[in-house]
Amino acid sequence: MVVLTNNNEEQDYILIEERKCTSLPSSPAKRVSPTKKKQFFINQAIRNSDLTPRAKGKKSLRRQENTRFLANLLERDECSKDDLEVCSNPAIPSIFTEACTNGNYVEPWNDFMNCSGEEQERLLSLLEQEEAKKKNTNRLLKDQRNVNPAFTAQDCFQRIDRRLRVTLRRKQIPMGTLEVLEENLLSFFNAQPHSVYTTNLGSSFERLLLHAVCQYMDLVSASTNYNGSRQTEVVNKQEEFLPPSLLLSAYLEQMS
Repeated sequence: MVVLTNNNEEQDYILIEERKCTSLPSSPAKRVSPTKKKQFFINQAIRNSDLTPRAKGKKSLRRQENTRFLANLLERDECSKDDLEVCSNPAIPSIFTEACTNGNYVEPWNDFMNCSGEEQERLLSLLEQEEAKKKNTNRLLKDQRNVNPAFTAQDCFQRIDRRLRVTLRRKQIPMGTLEVLEENLLSFFNAQPHSVYTTNLGSSFERLLLHAVCQYMDLVSASTNYNGSRQTEVVNKQEEFLPPSLLLSAYLEQMS
C-alpha cells in the first residue's frame, strides 16, 4: 500500500470513484441481468453523445432522438431482476428485447438502426400503413353479405333445415305471423346482440316458423319444457348481429 499526499490521495480517490461509475457493475458474487447490461451500454452511448458537440443537421438530431426514444422504451418495458422475483409469472419479453436478443430479428434490427433518420421514418410510416390495411380488411370481412354470393337470400334459405324448407314451400304460410316473429327478433338483437331472446309461443307451428326464421338469420334456437309449457330461447353466436337484407317473408313472397 502506497501512502500519498493529501492532493494525491484526493486524486486517487477521484480515479477510483470514476472507475466505479464507468465500469460495468459486475461482481463474482452477483450476476448482472441482460437488462442491466443493455441499459448500461445505452446510457454509455447517451453520455458519449452528450460529451460531443451536438450536430446541427436534421438527420443527426433525428438519430439522437431515436436513441433517447429507445432508451425510454427499455426503461418503460423491461423489468429488473428484483421485479421478476416478486412476480409469480415471468414477464413477457417486449418487442425491443426480442429485437435485441432474438437471432431472427438481430440482422433486420441492425439494418434499421444503420438507416438514416429519414429512412427510419419512411419505414415506420410504411409499417403503419400496412397495419391500417390489415385492420380495414378484417373489418370488411366481418360483413360481406351485400357483395358475397354466400350471403344472398337464396343461400340464407339453404341454411334452413331441409324439412322446414319443404314445409315453407308447400304450406300456405301466414305472412302476418312470420313478419311479427321477424320484427321481434330484429328489434331485440339490434339492441342487444349478445343477449338471450326468450319467448313462449302458443302453437307448435309458430315455433316451427320461429326456428326457420332463426336459421335464416344465422341465429341458434332451442325449445324446452318450462313450467308446463314450451319455451324457446334464441342466441346470436356471431360477433355482431347482421341480418340478411331480404327477410324470409319477402323471400317467400318472391318464390310464390
